[in-house]
Amino acid sequence: MNESNKFQSRPLYLQVRDAVLERIRSGQLRPGGLLPSEMDLHRELGVSLGTLRKALGVLESDKLIVREPGRGTFVRSRQSGRASERFNPIRGQDGAPLSEHIKTGTAKLGTAKGTERAHLKLDEGDQVVRFERLRSHEGRPIAYELVCLPQRLFPNVALRSTLPDDLEELAQGSGVLVARAVGKVRAVPVPPAAAKALSLTDGTVVLSLERLTFDTDDQPVEMMTAYYNLKNEYCKLEMR
Repeated sequence: MNESNKFQSRPLYLQVRDAVLERIRSGQLRPGGLLPSEMDLHRELGVSLGTLRKALGVLESDKLIVREPGRGTFVRSRQSGRASERFNPIRGQDGAPLSEHIKTGTAKLGTAKGTERAHLKLDEGDQVVRFERLRSHEGRPIAYELVCLPQRLFPNVALRSTLPDDLEELAQGSGVLVARAVGKVRAVPVPPAAAKALSLTDGTVVLSLERLTFDTDDQPVEMMTAYYNLKNEYCKLEMR
């Protein structure tokens, strides 16, 4: 790789980032796996150490790799860096994630509706995978989630008898690299299905989160609507 004649259409550090991402997507670098050293990558890719470190900095900022002083740099996994808490916004009074029991329902395949097509950038007739998730804390249901995924990105999810309770584990199993999420919170009357799951009376006003999650190419990969029955807990919206 020669900096003078390669990657002319895109900043070089982003091309280096993409080269490392492709190894993660393909499974050459697996979750929890050790990346080659900076010197090895520098020689292999033929770019300056400054360019390489800038690319690795972007991957670290996107929480796709984890640097551990004295050990090396690793592909982020569910076990590294509290990954399973990354996209769960519920926190306790002390700001720490809660200890939860999670029950994930069966995935169902269907045709994308108008809102799903718009948010997930799908064409008319495209298929989506939908399922429900219920979170409980100390025996009390606190969150009811409706999840929608593009079937083309998660082709085998609807065939599985059980699903992971964690977004990143589900994504990694389908070769999808999750980078960030944005969310909108509002107070709404709880719909009947959520009211039943949360042991609430129909029409009770609850906190609702509408979240859209994006991959490393900034393409939408998940749409989720959640309803919360919070007491001493609260909802934190930083989801990177």
